[in-house]
Amino acid sequence: MLNNRELEDLQRRVQGLQENNVPPTQEGTVWCPQDEIINLLALVTDHLNAKKEEKESYSRAVQRLASIESDIEHIRRDIASLCKVVRDGNGQPSMIHRLTNLETIVTHNREDIEEVREHANSIIAAKALSKSQVIAGFMGMVITAILSSLALLATLLK
Repeated sequence: MLNNRELEDLQRRVQGLQENNVPPTQEGTVWCPQDEIINLLALVTDHLNAKKEEKESYSRAVQRLASIESDIEHIRRDIASLCKVVRDGNGQPSMIHRLTNLETIVTHNREDIEEVREHANSIIAAKALSKSQVIAGFMGMVITAILSSLALLATLLK
């Protein structure tokens, strides 16, 4: 693509051809208007090709932008649908309501688990106490039996 300086040079050369001005030539070269016209046409063709490529690039960018806008619209609809399900529900209670119910159930389950834990601890403590009471009672019976046997033996020996 031609920049501003190259466009000005091109315009100057075309204007020179129109006025039939002969540009300065290098040593050993002969100026020919047909060569100049061919060179100018080549420059214009290059410039037009560059413009065509720029236009095609712009068209592709516009198509991509349209595709992105379409995708964004689909995403908006999906998000709106999800928000509706979360907020209002889809034939069932809303997700917010269901989550609130689950939080309540979890809280009650924690309370029940804590209560069961307290009962289990008291049962374990009672079991330990019962074992010690059984052992103490057994020891008391053994001691009573031994003392009774000694008393009986002492009575018999007298």
